Amino acid sequence: MSAVRFDFTGERVLVTGAAGLIGRALVHRFADAGAGVLAVDVDAEGLKVFDGAPRVDAMPGDLAREDVADAVFDRLRRDGGLDVLVNNAAMTELRTPFIDIDAEVWDAIIAANLRSAYLLSVRAARYWRDNGRGGAIVNMSSPGGSRAHDDQSAYDVTKAGMEALSRAIAVELGGIGIRANCVAPASVVGEVRPATDIPAGRTTAPEEVADATLFLASPAAAQFNGHVLRVDGGLHARLRTDPSQEQQRDG
Repeated sequence: MSAVRFDFTGERVLVTGAAGLIGRALVHRFADAGAGVLAVDVDAEGLKVFDGAPRVDAMPGDLAREDVADAVFDRLRRDGGLDVLVNNAAMTELRTPFIDIDAEVWDAIIAANLRSAYLLSVRAARYWRDNGRGGAIVNMSSPGGSRAHDDQSAYDVTKAGMEALSRAIAVELGGIGIRANCVAPASVVGEVRPATDIPAGRTTAPEEVADATLFLASPAAAQFNGHVLRVDGGLHARLRTDPSQEQQRDG
């Protein structure tokens, strides 16, 4: 259990990609902080992990479809509204050289990772505007949003898009109290393990990503808007990821 404490009592939070490693941590951390959480994922079987969990409702669905996005917001309105949207859903497992990707695969990744975030974010923004109130969006990015992975071009394009989307929402809607930021985690592999390519010397725990997300969704981050918070143990700060490959210099 994380030692970090936030209070989201009485708030409603939507977490997408909820059945995944980071998604599960997000749902549990928000629920532990008192929020009512709607956990959504295309993986209906994976959502069963939340059966019986206090303050958590699960809803399966493909969030790249407009009818599913509409159904999610219909449910949120019935259940008391929305305060925080966390766009965490993503296809992450595909690794194919750019030259070998066909259009169908490219479109599927763009839809799962970026179109879904647009469909939910625009509905959240309209809901908050129409109700004369603000709200917080936290989008899940990646080091790939600003640097390239090998063989993950479509994924990286979507993460750069998430960061651009956050900035656009911040600029256009910040004046009516709507905030949008990104969390960019690196090396989240489950149990924390040593990692020589990360300055911190270890991988990132899913709960650490969740803590950063709760911070950005909380009043403590009221002046954070359009930012990318990197939860990566210093990976993004390093010029090369493998120090053993540094060129030797005289002097």
